[in-house]
Amino acid sequence: SLSGCPRATFTGKKGKLSGDEILNTKFKTSDVLENDEEIKQLNKEISELNESNSEMEAAMVKLQSQISTMEKNLKNIEEENKIIEEQNEALFLELSGLSQALIQSLANIRLPHMEPISEQNFDAYVNTLTDMYTNQECYQNPENKDLLESIKQAVKGIQV
Repeated sequence: SLSGCPRATFTGKKGKLSGDEILNTKFKTSDVLENDEEIKQLNKEISELNESNSEMEAAMVKLQSQISTMEKNLKNIEEENKIIEEQNEALFLELSGLSQALIQSLANIRLPHMEPISEQNFDAYVNTLTDMYTNQECYQNPENKDLLESIKQAVKGIQV
């Protein structure tokens, strides 16, 4: 009824306006139907957008979770790398000390066809020593046996 409608004017409530005048001044039934269809269409689009937004938000949460996991993994890997670098540095220092001790111990021992041991020929000298001890049967003559024994005595004091 018009008495409950907040849009009805006071004169419309009293019945002074006819029904046609009220329809002409406010709206027509066909306009209401067109607006109703538009509203339904807009509500449908809003629902679709809300659904799409929900899917996007779920995808964002999943991505943020994956990023967080990757960041934690990266941090763990960086910490492990730091530990490995520290261990490598300690091993390098130990190797350096051992090589210096070996150079000092073998400074007076000359291998056949080689200069005395030094930092410059250290790798070649160690390779020759390795070959000598790996293939001891090739070095069975008395001269080589004495050389191997003197090498053993020279490196005996090196603590590894």
